[in-house]
Amino acid sequence: MPIDPKNLAQTATLTYSAEFDTLQLWNGTSGLDTAGGPQWGSYVTATGTRPFNQEQEWYLRADHGVGGGGAALPNPFSVQNGVLTITAAPSDPALLPDLGGQPYTSGMINTSHSFSQTYGYFEMRAELPAGQGMWPAFWLLAKDGSWPPEIDVMEMLGHEPGRLYTSVHSLGPGQTAGDHTLAQASTQVADMSDGFHTYGVDWGPDSLAFYFDNREVFRTPTPTGLDKPMYMIANLAVGGTWPGDADATTPFPAQMNIDYLRAYQANPNASAPLEPVFHFYDPSTGQHLYTASTAERDALKTSPSAYAYQGVGWAAPTGSAGTTDVFHFTNAATGDHFYTASAAERDGLIGSGSGYRYEGVAFEAYTDPSAAGWAAMNIERFVNTESGRHYYASSAAEITYIEQGHAGTGWIDEGHAFTLHAPTQSMFGL
Repeated sequence: MPIDPKNLAQTATLTYSAEFDTLQLWNGTSGLDTAGGPQWGSYVTATGTRPFNQEQEWYLRADHGVGGGGAALPNPFSVQNGVLTITAAPSDPALLPDLGGQPYTSGMINTSHSFSQTYGYFEMRAELPAGQGMWPAFWLLAKDGSWPPEIDVMEMLGHEPGRLYTSVHSLGPGQTAGDHTLAQASTQVADMSDGFHTYGVDWGPDSLAFYFDNREVFRTPTPTGLDKPMYMIANLAVGGTWPGDADATTPFPAQMNIDYLRAYQANPNASAPLEPVFHFYDPSTGQHLYTASTAERDALKTSPSAYAYQGVGWAAPTGSAGTTDVFHFTNAATGDHFYTASAAERDGLIGSGSGYRYEGVAFEAYTDPSAAGWAAMNIERFVNTESGRHYYASSAAEITYIEQGHAGTGWIDEGHAFTLHAPTQSMFGL
């Protein structure tokens, strides 16, 4: 199944993540680089990286805080509350010999040492700076140091913060770097300097699709030669041939705030899309009801029952070879709703005189819990020996809360019930 950026939990497997609780620098095994990758070559120095494209910034290294004259160099990187900030600012005139004579300092991060991948979905969530000459970008370059290819997941020019540029550079037969092929789109979007947005590309052997806040904005065929590992780069450039130089109107310091960088590969276990499982709760009895039936949902929402609609509680796979039915029973005497993925348990209850009435299949779950991937939600079933009521816990914290007696007495853990997914805000558009 192809990757669906709106449904990564089901269609993709996370292969790389920088969440920026700290800025971990390359240590020989893992971490990010703050100097240019192999394409920069001799432009990389002890203190930083000289830019291309007649830009005005010097990309400072986070691992070198002292210049040739012994003076302290500024650090363009800071981390707070899980966000990495890259700051661009005017250079100290006294430090210009250590900064390649560039009038501004800024920063870049890349995964040239720590991570590269052929094909997949690559995403950044960030808030970008506006202002003449600002040029923030998130892009991919080849691990082997060649150029082209290049995939520009996002570029923004500071004087037009509502316009997103997405592009692919490639080298066709008989072409040289100087006359390479460029496929590019310019899309009007929300102001990218006004809050955080997500920028992604789904790169496959046949096509590249670019996304802004999970909405596709550009699609183009994958060119010849774009079939080798690439690494990720995020940077804040200042000036250059395309955006024009910074000037007196440019606000400094300028900041690019990055919440995360992530990469995914297609999930080979993905065999079906997800559907919502609707959740109802009766506060008078403490009973929970789950159903994937929109008809049952609508009937309950309009009926005079005590059940209050809680929204989408779970995301379940639709029926396929890799899923199993979850059966639903109700007990008229206690009002209990009972769910099981065990056919043997189902058959044992039917006609047993237990008071439970079989209601049919409520939704699907994964036959093999590992097929749900990294975003699996494993549901633990509890029964209360005093009331006969069942409860379905969806997190380790919830399980611990019950086991420690905070939910009252009489609860017994009956073990793993079934596996599905936690819904995300944008998953179903509900």
